[in-house]
Amino acid sequence: MAINFAVNYLAVVVAAIAAVLIGIVYYGLAGLGDRLARMSGMTPRSGPPSPMQFAIGIAVGLVNAWVLGLLSLNLGASSIADGIVLGVLVWLGFQATVKAAQVAFERRSWNTWVLTGAHDVLIQVVMATIVSVWR
Repeated sequence: MAINFAVNYLAVVVAAIAAVLIGIVYYGLAGLGDRLARMSGMTPRSGPPSPMQFAIGIAVGLVNAWVLGLLSLNLGASSIADGIVLGVLVWLGFQATVKAAQVAFERRSWNTWVLTGAHDVLIQVVMATIVSVWR
């Protein structure tokens, strides 16, 4: 199997930054991080993300966007619709299923799956669209 690794690395960086910004808005500014903490039995955390959390968010976003870029390039995705489909499929096939198993086996509330799942599908769609359109 031959894989083309010639992704647009600027698009990967932009997609990763978009993911971090969406996370800050979703979990921070919208207050859903506090809600998730309470649903998980933890004390809500106040203040901005720590430097370590921010660094991990960037690193995770870069790897995720790079893999989406590889998939997009090698599957021939190039439009907004292609990016949306790719993002939803990646979320459904990997994130939604893995997190569903974690929720079931860790006996957590399914509301946590819904709350994180909405964030995750949004991130995947935005990043996949960026790397698909901006090749």
